Amino acid sequence: MANLDSTDLGGNNENPQVDPKGLLKLVKILGMVLVLLFFALIGGIIWKASKPKPIVKAEDLAVSLGLNAADVKTVNLDGGQVLISTSTEIIVIDVAKKKILLREPLAQ
Repeated sequence: MANLDSTDLGGNNENPQVDPKGLLKLVKILGMVLVLLFFALIGGIIWKASKPKPIVKAEDLAVSLGLNAADVKTVNLDGGQVLISTSTEIIVIDVAKKKILLREPLAQ
Protein backbone atom coordinates (compact mmCIF):
# COMPACT_ATOMS: atom_id res chain seq x y z
CA MET A 1 0.00 0.00 0.00
CA ALA A 2 1.36 3.34 -1.01
CA ASN A 3 1.92 6.16 1.46
CA LEU A 4 -0.54 8.93 0.55
CA ASP A 5 -0.10 12.57 1.40
CA SER A 6 -2.02 15.69 0.42
CA THR A 7 -0.11 16.12 -2.85
CA ASP A 8 -1.50 12.81 -4.07
CA LEU A 9 -5.02 14.07 -3.45
CA GLY A 10 -4.62 17.25 -5.42
CA GLY A 11 -4.24 19.54 -2.37
CA ASN A 12 -1.21 21.61 -1.61
CA ASN A 13 1.24 20.97 1.22
CA GLU A 14 1.35 24.56 2.49
CA ASN A 15 -0.36 25.44 5.75
CA PRO A 16 -3.08 28.03 5.21
CA GLN A 17 -2.15 31.39 6.67
CA VAL A 18 -4.73 33.30 8.69
CA ASP A 19 -4.57 37.06 8.75
CA PRO A 20 -3.94 38.05 12.40
CA LYS A 21 -5.21 41.61 11.78
CA GLY A 22 -8.51 40.25 10.51
CA LEU A 23 -8.92 38.00 13.56
CA LEU A 24 -8.10 40.90 15.88
CA LYS A 25 -10.74 43.03 14.15
CA LEU A 26 -13.29 40.21 14.50
CA VAL A 27 -12.54 39.83 18.22
CA LYS A 28 -12.95 43.58 18.76
CA ILE A 29 -16.30 43.64 16.93
CA LEU A 30 -17.61 40.64 18.86
CA GLY A 31 -16.44 42.23 22.12
CA MET A 32 -18.34 45.44 21.32
CA VAL A 33 -21.47 43.43 20.46
CA LEU A 34 -21.18 41.56 23.76
CA VAL A 35 -20.84 44.82 25.73
CA LEU A 36 -23.82 46.37 23.90
CA LEU A 37 -25.97 43.31 24.61
CA PHE A 38 -24.98 43.45 28.28
CA PHE A 39 -26.05 47.11 28.47
CA ALA A 40 -29.32 46.23 26.73
CA LEU A 41 -29.94 43.50 29.32
CA ILE A 42 -29.30 45.87 32.24
CA GLY A 43 -31.49 48.55 30.60
CA GLY A 44 -34.30 46.03 30.11
CA ILE A 45 -34.15 44.99 33.76
CA ILE A 46 -34.25 48.63 34.90
CA TRP A 47 -37.13 49.41 32.52
CA LYS A 48 -39.13 46.39 33.70
CA ALA A 49 -38.53 47.24 37.38
CA SER A 50 -39.52 50.90 36.99
CA LYS A 51 -42.68 50.17 34.99
CA PRO A 52 -45.78 50.51 37.21
CA LYS A 53 -47.78 47.39 37.84
CA PRO A 54 -51.37 47.43 36.56
CA ILE A 55 -54.02 48.06 39.19
CA VAL A 56 -56.43 45.15 39.53
CA LYS A 57 -60.00 45.96 40.46
CA ALA A 58 -61.50 44.18 43.45
CA GLU A 59 -64.42 43.03 41.29
CA ASP A 60 -62.02 41.10 39.07
CA LEU A 61 -60.62 39.22 42.05
CA ALA A 62 -63.86 38.51 43.85
CA VAL A 63 -65.71 35.22 43.77
CA SER A 64 -69.25 35.54 45.05
CA LEU A 65 -69.73 32.96 47.79
CA GLY A 66 -72.52 34.57 49.78
CA LEU A 67 -70.70 34.08 53.10
CA ASN A 68 -70.71 36.24 56.20
CA ALA A 69 -67.39 36.88 57.88
CA ALA A 70 -68.72 35.30 61.07
CA ASP A 71 -69.44 32.03 59.22
CA VAL A 72 -65.82 31.45 58.13
CA LYS A 73 -63.82 29.25 60.53
CA THR A 74 -60.55 28.69 58.64
CA VAL A 75 -58.96 29.58 55.31
CA ASN A 76 -56.09 27.45 53.95
CA LEU A 77 -54.00 28.17 50.87
CA ASP A 78 -52.37 25.25 49.02
CA GLY A 79 -50.62 26.15 45.78
CA GLY A 80 -53.30 27.60 43.52
CA GLN A 81 -56.26 26.48 45.62
CA VAL A 82 -58.00 27.99 48.63
CA LEU A 83 -59.95 25.88 51.12
CA ILE A 84 -62.56 27.74 53.16
CA SER A 85 -64.27 25.90 55.98
CA THR A 86 -67.39 27.38 57.53
CA SER A 87 -69.76 26.14 60.18
CA THR A 88 -72.00 24.58 57.52
CA GLU A 89 -69.82 23.70 54.49
CA ILE A 90 -66.38 23.29 52.92
CA ILE A 91 -65.50 25.30 49.81
CA VAL A 92 -62.48 24.75 47.52
CA ILE A 93 -61.65 27.51 45.00
CA ASP A 94 -59.13 27.49 42.13
CA VAL A 95 -57.51 30.92 42.44
CA ALA A 96 -56.14 31.18 38.88
CA LYS A 97 -59.43 30.27 37.21
CA LYS A 98 -61.62 31.97 39.87
CA LYS A 99 -63.77 28.87 39.85
CA ILE A 100 -65.39 26.98 42.72
CA LEU A 101 -64.12 23.41 42.55
CA LEU A 102 -66.02 21.97 45.49
CA ARG A 103 -68.83 23.18 47.72
CA GLU A 104 -69.76 20.36 50.08
CA PRO A 105 -72.18 20.72 53.04
CA LEU A 106 -71.03 19.30 56.36
CA ALA A 107 -73.03 16.54 58.01
CA GLN A 108 -74.96 17.87 60.99
